[in-house]
Amino acid sequence: MAKPASMPRGINVSAEGMFRVRLYWRGKQHSIGNYYTLGDAKAAMAIARSEMARGIFIPPSAMRQNRASQDVLELVEATTVAQWGYDWIERLEGAGRTPATIRSYRSTLKAHIVPSIGHMRLMDVASADIDTMLGKLKATPGAWTNVARVTRSMFLAAISAGAGGITASPFAAHIESTRKRRDRGLARSDLATPAEVEALATAVPESLRVSVMLGAWCAMRQGEVLGLQRRDFRHLEDAPRATVNIARQWNAKATPPTYTTPKAGSARELSIPNELVPMIRDHLERFTPAPDDAPVLPRKGKPTVPVSQSSFDLAWRTAREAVRPGFRFHSLRHTGLTEYARTGATLAELMYRGGHTSAEVAMRYQHASLDRDRSNTSRMSVFGLGEQS
Repeated sequence: MAKPASMPRGINVSAEGMFRVRLYWRGKQHSIGNYYTLGDAKAAMAIARSEMARGIFIPPSAMRQNRASQDVLELVEATTVAQWGYDWIERLEGAGRTPATIRSYRSTLKAHIVPSIGHMRLMDVASADIDTMLGKLKATPGAWTNVARVTRSMFLAAISAGAGGITASPFAAHIESTRKRRDRGLARSDLATPAEVEALATAVPESLRVSVMLGAWCAMRQGEVLGLQRRDFRHLEDAPRATVNIARQWNAKATPPTYTTPKAGSARELSIPNELVPMIRDHLERFTPAPDDAPVLPRKGKPTVPVSQSSFDLAWRTAREAVRPGFRFHSLRHTGLTEYARTGATLAELMYRGGHTSAEVAMRYQHASLDRDRSNTSRMSVFGLGEQS
């Protein structure tokens, strides 16, 4: 289309036949828009020049950017707890968090957080809403702590990511530290006597007895016990040299359950108390398949994998009710490490035997040993010691 002779400066005809308006303002050319008629183009140019003269002109590109920003802001502010929660878990998965952690977080979100506050916008959630959600879990302290931790982490991550338009977390509940709970557990005698350990081992099925003794006197975690293979025992023919190599764990939370490396920094080779060696040799001969990579505690009907955790837990719960109701399998480990500390083991030795990377964690066994020493000392009668001839 030919440019009309009467077309003012600043208006051109585009290749599509539309009238395009461009004006200079503050040293920069701005596109005002494209119009179907010359009259519309002139009107738009006149309005723009009037705004420039009055100092209130806003370039159309800036207006479009502002509208886009406003749309994004509205979208961000509309983000619900459920939307952010699942997005957050996907980010954690992409960042390399373990499958067990992802599975646990997703389960907690689905079972507890979404039903209570999932429909709410992140920016609308108040401390009272979280307190109400957690209040439903008071009867189950373990679940309360788990949900509280996931909720707190989720909101802190939202602040870091700019999700939901929030700048402060509504989470205000107090979560007791793991160390305090553990220390309190030791203080209330969450430990077994050697006689109780032996009774617990006798109460479980014969094919699982060795697991109780290893859990206690080799301070092994349940996953480490289930992860043992025949090849992990060495020098069983010479009891003073006998060792067990903790090179893997059975991860029941993985999908599907599988062998994984032990908890970070906890791979280790431990000496086995002499008294346990005959029991271990007998167990391997009677219950463990011949291949070197055979599980020490094989599953019935599927001997290439360890006994399932559900079957193991059922056997353990049945046994403990007859000996020490409520006693946890993990407390066998506390028992063994506390007894080990009482032999005079150094902090470094405790850390190695327990597979700890934190000296602070290992020190609680020394504290427990000292508490027992104080208790024993308080019962001593020292009066009259100097009167004896």
